[in-house]
Amino acid sequence: MAPLTMDTGAAVRVDINTGPASSYVGLRECIAALRAAGASFGDLPNHHASEWAELAPDDTPQDSPPPLGEIALAASERRLHRESEQVYRILSVAAAALCAGTAELGRPLLVSGAGGTDLSSLRGLMRAVENCRVHPGAAVLLDRPESVRAPLGPHADYRAERARCLRRMDLPITIDDFVLDLPSGVSAPVEPVSEEARLYQRARDEDSTAVDRVAAALAYCRRAFFSANWEGMAVVATEAMGLLSGISKPALPGLLAKAERDDSLVHAIEFETTILRSTADIRGFLLKVIGIQAGFRGDQDAAVTAFRAIREHGDGLSPEIRAQSHLYTALTLSKRKHRLGEAVAEVEQGFDVVRERPNEPDSVRRERGWLHNLRGLTLFAERRLGLAFEHEKQALACLAGLTDASSAHLRINLYSNISVLQEKAGKYSSALATWDKFRQATGSSTAGFAKHHSYRSAGLRLLVGDQQAAIEDFDTTLTNAAGLNDIFHQTEVRLELGMLHAKAGDRETAVAEYELAERAARLLGDPYRIALAQAGQVMLGGAGADAGATVANASLSLTRPVEATALAKAVSNSADLTELLPKPRTKLNRPFDLINFQD
Repeated sequence: MAPLTMDTGAAVRVDINTGPASSYVGLRECIAALRAAGASFGDLPNHHASEWAELAPDDTPQDSPPPLGEIALAASERRLHRESEQVYRILSVAAAALCAGTAELGRPLLVSGAGGTDLSSLRGLMRAVENCRVHPGAAVLLDRPESVRAPLGPHADYRAERARCLRRMDLPITIDDFVLDLPSGVSAPVEPVSEEARLYQRARDEDSTAVDRVAAALAYCRRAFFSANWEGMAVVATEAMGLLSGISKPALPGLLAKAERDDSLVHAIEFETTILRSTADIRGFLLKVIGIQAGFRGDQDAAVTAFRAIREHGDGLSPEIRAQSHLYTALTLSKRKHRLGEAVAEVEQGFDVVRERPNEPDSVRRERGWLHNLRGLTLFAERRLGLAFEHEKQALACLAGLTDASSAHLRINLYSNISVLQEKAGKYSSALATWDKFRQATGSSTAGFAKHHSYRSAGLRLLVGDQQAAIEDFDTTLTNAAGLNDIFHQTEVRLELGMLHAKAGDRETAVAEYELAERAARLLGDPYRIALAQAGQVMLGGAGADAGATVANASLSLTRPVEATALAKAVSNSADLTELLPKPRTKLNRPFDLINFQD
């Protein structure tokens, strides 16, 4: 898509130079502009009510929808996973709304100021552009996409990420093409409609006290983490660190209490304030924020620097925060930079900080559990499975009697990790038995849990040769995904079931699964997954098989161009498609590639 390749005279125009205060503001402005022009968006607002509540907060449905946190997973702080099902669902629904609205009006949406909007909104526009390619009549255009605003701080220069988003929109723009001509102040101030936006204003209010600003910053960073507002996190955390010298020790209890009151979220894992006891701890908290956002954007060197800086000024630093400094550094070194030796040294230094002592706080024991878990993972990476298993068991022992959010999260990780260790050791029955124990974990009664648990159970049952039980588990996953209106995972599982039945010689069922997968992929608006589902039908000679349409859809993919090109070539040449089509795995976790702008 070129920025202006069609008549824009009748376009619905919107300026989204809205700044980084809150995620989704730019998308909200786009939706509001289409609505003002007469768009109704069909059944999207009702069918995706939980996501719509974030995108159009002024809409008040008759029945309050469940919050997204009840039906979709957030990112994980401890494992540094940037992927968030909650953010994915919001951005996907926003993209679908832009497609539906423009097709309904028969007018393109012409977006100005994209270089000054929040990064989440830009990712949503990226998704919308690809979605438009398979949505007849839909059109989203960018006016002067090379215009950006100046970075708002040393850790908040997101021009590289903006360039990646634009390239994923088929716009050949690099950082060198950017023009810093957008005002840093928003074009038209937007009334803050979210708590995130209000906290951003308070954290940056130069007329406010240092105590109030830092308290708002702590609360803001937690919220911005969950909405993937990495730029906002960087801006606020950096400014808050500069205020710490003006905060006296007697003011700390009031500051921390205020930060808790300002944030109605359930304690975020590792973003809770209960282990902060000094300005050194608060500084460590803010440096962790800076490191996390750097890691999410792919700058692992900057992440390691921030995590190590937590302990540079150690006076008054609590053992829990110091241990987290070592843990996050080790996580980054092992998972992102593959420097296992350095990672292990960091873990051992962390153990020195939280060695078992009489009458130790529960929070110290919990940190030791996290370190044992990571040591187990480094041993696993070294293929030393027996020692890895011992560390996982020691981590479980550290959690005896602990019920806080971080401990519950670690307990879930441990059951999963132990099962994976058994799987990798070829002990499939043991892996399945361990996984079945997981059903008693906190939160195991939810549909989201059942969706993920049943999928892994199905994969392990395939490994032990029980295909019928596996298919029943896959059906449980699909039932729960449908109940959660989770089209992404329905598409993934249907594609895999098509291949599972094809390899079993059940052609009729395989074709039916590929047809259902194509229907789901069209709802996703993903040309690559549409092509995969069509390719399965071509492979099996289904009634709807159409090699030409398969190749055409593959050519439209912006998310997976390399894989799509290989698929199109194989279909065109009537080659064997078996290795190009998805097969069942043993874990449902997938990167949400449709909104991932990383190279």
